[in-house]
Amino acid sequence: MNCQNIKLSSTASLDTYFLHNSEEYNVEKKRPVVLVLPGGGYAFTSDREAEPIALKFNSIGLHAAILWYTVCDQVKDVPEHSFQEAMKAVLWIRRHAKEYLIDPDRVIVCGFSAGGHLCVQCAVRWQEEEIAKSLGCTSGDLKINLAIAGYPVVRLPKAPKGDLGFGAECCPHPNTTNERYFGTDDPDDADVEDKNLLNKVGIHTPPMFIWHTYEDQLVPVMDAVELAAKMKEHNRPFELHIFEKGEHGLALGDRTTARKWSHMNFHIGHWFELCEEWMRDYIDVPEDMFGKYPKGRNAK
Repeated sequence: MNCQNIKLSSTASLDTYFLHNSEEYNVEKKRPVVLVLPGGGYAFTSDREAEPIALKFNSIGLHAAILWYTVCDQVKDVPEHSFQEAMKAVLWIRRHAKEYLIDPDRVIVCGFSAGGHLCVQCAVRWQEEEIAKSLGCTSGDLKINLAIAGYPVVRLPKAPKGDLGFGAECCPHPNTTNERYFGTDDPDDADVEDKNLLNKVGIHTPPMFIWHTYEDQLVPVMDAVELAAKMKEHNRPFELHIFEKGEHGLALGDRTTARKWSHMNFHIGHWFELCEEWMRDYIDVPEDMFGKYPKGRNAK
């Protein structure tokens, strides 16, 4: 496996988990890549929603990378800042696609909670001309082909002025919740509505796999339901799974991501199997399914 840490800025980086090019099977096969976006309320990035997720996608034959976007309240309006970093990561991936045998037509984003918000941001905003211009590329270079959103935030809530809120204890010099989400401690209705991702779903939005739990007490399950409804309104393909039981932040629901017993939820763990099945129609391309035929002693 090719593992590197790519510096995108002084506060953001990309960890690569690119699979080895075997001489025995899948020879020179171009693989889809999943850009993993951990959650953490835009205050921190959760390890539980990072490497275990990347390795899980590796286990089904996909390349993966983790974006460690800027958190710890080092900037205000973290969602906008992290969106720019995510687009920069996508551009880096596409510009290095040939080098690492990445399929540039199958760039997938996968995020959880606040990372789910970032995932959906990427899916609904990649085509904006301003971001392509700022990165010196075309919108096509930033295209998101599929999106996987786990218990995603779709509407960032406005907090009372001065409220530090979730994750402030992780930040040495915390901003208020509103400063973190909106860039100002007193956002107006227009600021809040601009972060409502339901308003940005359109014909450009890629197919999306969405999952959530009914019992989630941190991110309302209706965020996922309304996102699916908006996808339907715009005739965009999606698959939605609502599990009855389970708290917020379950990740894989198994021992690899559990910090406590309540994170062990094996029924929830089926989301990954369902997701892989959903992806097959999009990523298993007959003309490049198995790569080149091996030569010599490995040809069996």
